[in-house]
Amino acid sequence: MSQTGTVDVVPTPDFPPLLGHPRPLWMLFMTEFWERFAFYSVSWALALYIVAEFYHGDSSGQAWASAIFGSYTALIYGTGIFGGWVADKLIGYQRTILLGAAVMAAGLFVLALPDRVMLLLGLALVIVGDGLFKPNISSMVGQLYAPGDSRRDRGFTLFYMGINAGALIAPVLTSILANKVFGTPGHHSYNVVFAASGVGMLISLVWFWFGRRQLGPVGRPSPEMANPMRVVYVAIGVLVAIPLVYLLMDRAGAVVLQWLLTALFLGVGVMLVIEAIRTGRVQIQRVIAMLIIFTFNVLFWMFFEQAGSSFNFLAQHIVDRDLGGWMFPIGWFQSVNPVAIVLLFLIAPLINKLMHGVR
Repeated sequence: MSQTGTVDVVPTPDFPPLLGHPRPLWMLFMTEFWERFAFYSVSWALALYIVAEFYHGDSSGQAWASAIFGSYTALIYGTGIFGGWVADKLIGYQRTILLGAAVMAAGLFVLALPDRVMLLLGLALVIVGDGLFKPNISSMVGQLYAPGDSRRDRGFTLFYMGINAGALIAPVLTSILANKVFGTPGHHSYNVVFAASGVGMLISLVWFWFGRRQLGPVGRPSPEMANPMRVVYVAIGVLVAIPLVYLLMDRAGAVVLQWLLTALFLGVGVMLVIEAIRTGRVQIQRVIAMLIIFTFNVLFWMFFEQAGSSFNFLAQHIVDRDLGGWMFPIGWFQSVNPVAIVLLFLIAPLINKLMHGVR
């Protein structure tokens, strides 16, 4: 291994292929599938649960539910910056993913306890855990391919399908489990949803634990990171971060978080520009273009993440869901987006072939 700055450059192993791609890709695919199953199970149910559990279904609870959902979602994305730093600088990708998965699974089971304190504590655990997990498993996909490998983009597309497959099945399966299998009435059905998401996260953890040996050196800590005490120190940091995140949701609220995360975004932007200035004019132009894309990306996700709050409340109170005596479940609306993505992915080769045939 050669070292550049503080980042080790690991030669890409020659992985045995499976369906035309490195075999570990499919292990990461299923690990991410179950993590997204857990995440989107919470996303569709959280705001509805808050109104049902703590406001007895009264619409006055929608404001606090939306604020909590917005704070939770924003912090999920914000903590990814710190999770990436932990993997890069402290303990490596594999160990960061395992620690994040364990913390997130614990949080999901805490969410299943019907109590306001447990709600915020569970969300704090999920936020910190997912911040460690999500950015790093996506980064590992790229490390499976050698520079210039033409399969790399297709590999990310397949991995993205794992994300959408988990998002698709989560609302459908958890709704059925809560209402048909366990037959839990009213707001208690959401506790079943959270418990099911916890089981899904445990599957993700176990899947990665046994599958990581396929990765070889990819994602393992470099020699200076190998000391097991580093994991202990990071775990202590996690224990400190959890109450801080709890207080941010409980005391600071969505408005304060908006300003904090805006400052974080601007801080990262300034750091990128400073680094680009040191490198040269071409890099400056690239960074400016990237920041413009970032800005529009932020706007996109601001609207997109209304799906778990405003969209849910509209579906619950305004949409006529009665289909001849069968009530279309609220959560199933959340599967519309991933259904469209998966279907387009499946029919894209056919469309491509038809277009080439026309030419």
